[in-house]
Amino acid sequence: MRKLKFMAMLAIAAALVMGCAAPAKGGTVNATLTEMKIALDKTSLPAGPITFVVKNSGTMEHELVVIQTDLAENKLAPDVEEPGKVDETGNVGETGEVKVGESKTFTITIPAGHYVIMCNEVGHYAAGMHLTFTVN
Repeated sequence: MRKLKFMAMLAIAAALVMGCAAPAKGGTVNATLTEMKIALDKTSLPAGPITFVVKNSGTMEHELVVIQTDLAENKLAPDVEEPGKVDETGNVGETGEVKVGESKTFTITIPAGHYVIMCNEVGHYAAGMHLTFTVN
């Protein structure tokens, strides 16, 4: 009887541990910033921890900002306090300024949804430095 109880408890414990060990999906996105262009090696990943490896291969400072939004990539509202930039409501992660030739990496854990990847240096968004990113 004791052995049966022990085996039952062991089976329950194993089931609990296995249930808690759901694999983290996500992945890595390599981004290259150049003048008024962002190139990503992936535009979609599963939900989970996502690492952005960002390289500025351009001739001026850039940044990479991730915005969670239902808006189209070219429909973000202007920032009323900083002319030439857009409102960053929904910002879930960013590099900050990336100097010429510099690389920066950041990791965020984000749910499924629609995101806009952009550079929000003055005038860069308006010049087309944005694209859509999907988390499934």
